[in-house]
Amino acid sequence: MADKKYAPHELLEVHEMLTVKSACAVKSSMMQGLASDKKLKELLEEDAKLSQKAVEELKGILQEAK
Repeated sequence: MADKKYAPHELLEVHEMLTVKSACAVKSSMMQGLASDKKLKELLEEDAKLSQKAVEELKGILQEAK
């Protein structure tokens, strides 16, 4: 696999996105327990899964940059 070079500002932006997506995943997971509507619970569960996937992808980018 070819080494990818990222500018410092790009890595900072990826880190910022990682922070936001981590917060989204935690919030959606926590809110599932408080939601009483079935559809809302499903949406929160889907959002938590997608946010966690994004977190893993962003972590991968940061690992590649090391």
